[in-house]
Amino acid sequence: MPVRSSILATGSGPARTAPSRGGTAGSLARVIWLLDLDNTLVGRADAFAAWAASAVADAGGTDDDLAAIVAADEGGHGSKEALARVLVARLGWADDVPAAIQRFRAGILSRVRPYDGVLFSLDVLRGAGHPVAVVTNGTSAQQRGKIARCGIEEHVDAVVVSEEEGVAKPDPRLLEIALARLGAADAARRDVWMVGDAPHADVAAGRAAGTRTAWVSHGASWDGPDRPDVVAPTTREAIALAASPTHARPAGWSA
Repeated sequence: MPVRSSILATGSGPARTAPSRGGTAGSLARVIWLLDLDNTLVGRADAFAAWAASAVADAGGTDDDLAAIVAADEGGHGSKEALARVLVARLGWADDVPAAIQRFRAGILSRVRPYDGVLFSLDVLRGAGHPVAVVTNGTSAQQRGKIARCGIEEHVDAVVVSEEEGVAKPDPRLLEIALARLGAADAARRDVWMVGDAPHADVAAGRAAGTRTAWVSHGASWDGPDRPDVVAPTTREAIALAASPTHARPAGWSA
């Protein structure tokens, strides 16, 4: 069953359980998809910003307080301890640092949502026989909490979390673990895509592992050499471009 990139980019309707897999060995060349979680499958930055705005309002804070808190978060890539200290200082919390971390993590979990249509895209890939794994940095409780809240697990074949494995992106070993979980440890790396929003983690990990790379830019421009194989503003568009004829699709795919 071929993957149509137009469906991946524009398909609509509620996410649903993956259709039964089609194709036969030899007629469907497998492509393996490794996808980041935060700001790739789910709107983690949006969830934090919404929670932070509510927390600032509850504390009677200012726009400057909100800007400082969002800046300290660094889109989820900053030090959690440093962010907690900014929250305590700006909002007058009585919490110690560990309690403040738990507080903002709970706020994120209460607000996080999958991006529109992204679960449908995962279903299309899996329905065509292409394995899909989530490969995410973070704590087990937080990342699996997001996955559970957003109903992602039923739309993928494996979930790999850095805390559980003792290694984190950009170390390519996390991707190798994911490939092994998918039964694809020996797959040609040209048949593997790493899709994510973080150049320093997702793109770097893909390069180190020898896979092809798709960067979810959220409208930003690539800054530096070695542009990823695909750059797109959204995850759905990144997947659709990666699945298109432009990127040397395997036999059996169509646009």
